[in-house]
Amino acid sequence: MLFDEVLKNPVVKKAIAAGEEQAGRVVGKLLSSDAVATGLSSLLSAASAARATFDAGVQTALKAANLPSSGEVQALKQKIEELEALIDELSVRVDSAPPGHDDDPPGRGR
Repeated sequence: MLFDEVLKNPVVKKAIAAGEEQAGRVVGKLLSSDAVATGLSSLLSAASAARATFDAGVQTALKAANLPSSGEVQALKQKIEELEALIDELSVRVDSAPPGHDDDPPGRGR
């Protein structure tokens, strides 16, 4: 492509390298600035607090609508998987039992 050929040009390569170097310096200066660092820290703290408030609101809405939380759904999913494994194990045991074999002790009906 024409664009690829332009990027291979040595002058363009030098210009891109110089631009990347300048951008790196600017970002380095910005990040070393106490004001910018404080601003970023404040922004991240506010975003974290907003996320916590949002999450709490979602949990309240779910409870008000009588819907399970994602944690409750995950716990139920785990319990279902455990029960399915138990049923599979019992099925294998029943299938492998000799015909006429009764695991019930004498005197106990089914």
